[in-house]
Amino acid sequence: MFLKTYLPYRLNLLAELTSEHTRPIYRQRHELTRPEWRVLVNLAEEPSLTATELCERVPAHKTKVSRALAELEARGWVVRTPDPQDRRIAHASLTTRGKRAFNRIRPEMEAATEALLAPLTPDERAKVDEGLRVLERLFGQGG
Repeated sequence: MFLKTYLPYRLNLLAELTSEHTRPIYRQRHELTRPEWRVLVNLAEEPSLTATELCERVPAHKTKVSRALAELEARGWVVRTPDPQDRRIAHASLTTRGKRAFNRIRPEMEAATEALLAPLTPDERAKVDEGLRVLERLFGQGG
């Protein structure tokens, strides 16, 4: 019964189950790995991010983020620009092709999320959203 009350396990399980619901979209339809999708969506939210910033936001180990950036760059979806003050740092941003790709994938992901939540009443959806806001605040992610 420990796992039924162990928060890290419960959160991880729910995250995995949620991700499994959308994986066919980014994996099969668009041939993206999970880190590639997460890097893409984060770069769609911010005009420019460093690899370190992406590691925090994705979250993933730097080797996974680096591979994701390299693959997205090879597709022509991302460009990396050296920082003028520190040439060791590169700022990644979406290209026009990357923005178009994200704009093609986003509606599919939104529809999958809507389908996942469809069985819930409006009140239950509000409770889920409120619970997530509480957890985000707990972990310093509220904004």
